[in-house]
Amino acid sequence: MYTATITSFGKKYSASGQTVSDALSKIEVSGVARGKSVLSVARGTNSKDRVLSPVMTSRLFSKSPIIREVALKNTSLLFDGV
Repeated sequence: MYTATITSFGKKYSASGQTVSDALSKIEVSGVARGKSVLSVARGTNSKDRVLSPVMTSRLFSKSPIIREVALKNTSLLFDGV
């Protein structure tokens, strides 16, 4: 079970899923997601943190399903080995 937590502008959002992509897709961010964010993915005792650029953050939580799907794939590749 993977747990993804994103911190943006002092607010934390988290979700869990069977894969990294599932956990990321279940995160619901209220309002417009713009600005830098810190994304951390944990599985058991293993954890990785990555800083996401404002562009990647907005794409990851975009309303467009195609943009969001591509961003999910690219972001989940950052967390190989967790």
